[in-house]
Amino acid sequence: MRFDLQDLRLFVHTLESGTITQGAERCHITLASASERIRGMETVLGAPLLHRSKRGVTATEAGAVLLPHARRMLLQMEQLAGDMQAFGQGLGTRIELLANTSAISEHLIAPLGAFMQANPQLRLELRECTSDAIARALMAGEADMGVLSNAVPAGSLHTQVWRDDPLVLLGPTRLLAALPQDVQLNHLKDIALLGLLPQHALHQLMAAQALQAGVALRYRALAPHLEALCDWVAMGLGAALVPRTAAECATLRWPQARLRLRPLSVDWAARQLVLACRDPAQLPPQALQLWTFLQEAAH
Repeated sequence: MRFDLQDLRLFVHTLESGTITQGAERCHITLASASERIRGMETVLGAPLLHRSKRGVTATEAGAVLLPHARRMLLQMEQLAGDMQAFGQGLGTRIELLANTSAISEHLIAPLGAFMQANPQLRLELRECTSDAIARALMAGEADMGVLSNAVPAGSLHTQVWRDDPLVLLGPTRLLAALPQDVQLNHLKDIALLGLLPQHALHQLMAAQALQAGVALRYRALAPHLEALCDWVAMGLGAALVPRTAAECATLRWPQARLRLRPLSVDWAARQLVLACRDPAQLPPQALQLWTFLQEAAH
């Protein structure tokens, strides 16, 4: 089976635009050439890729299978071109670091900034993911390293405890005073609860734990990031489950708000952050340098 990148690019553009004509225009080739290329792909495969009609084109069953593969291959080639171009511009290898919400918001920004200042040729891609997704991506070789919760099974990954990161309930004194001393997840459904937007790893963690416990959490409002969430708590809008470091920062920013921190009596809230990778000895040189730097920043 032989397709060149132009074939795959044309195929993707054709389905995204809905016509071979527009697909050809996006690829800057003639309609006759585009039609010939697609027929050639179908001949090689021995199956039609497009349903053709007066309204345009849609994917056949074979076309629907090919489409995600074609998109991935084109993306990989763009990333390859970018990586190679970076060397010509004097930049170094790109490091991919995955981290959960708390690691990014409360722990990583300062040490990563210091590391990049000391290594001006470094290219770093920091992405937020749930701890489960980080472990899966690392095991699949889709990133260099990650910072995730120790509550997630790490399998064959090499891990090292990095920092304590317990979750606490942050709220105005008057609101938390009504809760029992032994706060459980089901108690949160009886108060004005604030949280992060669903794309954040911390929101997804709470949703998974609530589902497992059979608790229906109802949020009064969802904030775009931890600082905004803590500020809403300080303004008296409700309470929120946040990393202890974020809660402590909020009490310093809002001394007049009379905020309280209450631990949650569940194992998954008493968590630690761990550094993880497949094998430190197999990391690229710059990634290994970052791994060592973060190890030294552990506390």
